[in-house]
Amino acid sequence: MREKRQFTRITLNVPTILSLYQIQAYHTGSIANISKGGCFFSVGETLPVGEECQVTITVGEGLETEEITLLGQIVRSNSTGVGIKFTYSSVHHHHQQLEKIIAKYNSTTDFHAV
Repeated sequence: MREKRQFTRITLNVPTILSLYQIQAYHTGSIANISKGGCFFSVGETLPVGEECQVTITVGEGLETEEITLLGQIVRSNSTGVGIKFTYSSVHHHHQQLEKIIAKYNSTTDFHAV
């Protein structure tokens, strides 16, 4: 089977808040993996595919804590979590922060195509 992903994903586990716009709900949890194009958010229920959302990722510790907020859309959902595709404008706006997160966790983990 041919890999369809445009970006390599890295495996990580960082605190995250997923906010859904239309149903005005949010879920706290963690991102299982991330790339420049999207992420997989672990949640124990299925959520509506096509739903616009906001992903707020907390990285760092103590005084070095930083939050990055990315806009996206749920592109797949199952009982283990949701696949989120970041919107272009969101990625473009937060490109440096997203690169920093990927670089930080890539230095402590191995790349995994997921």
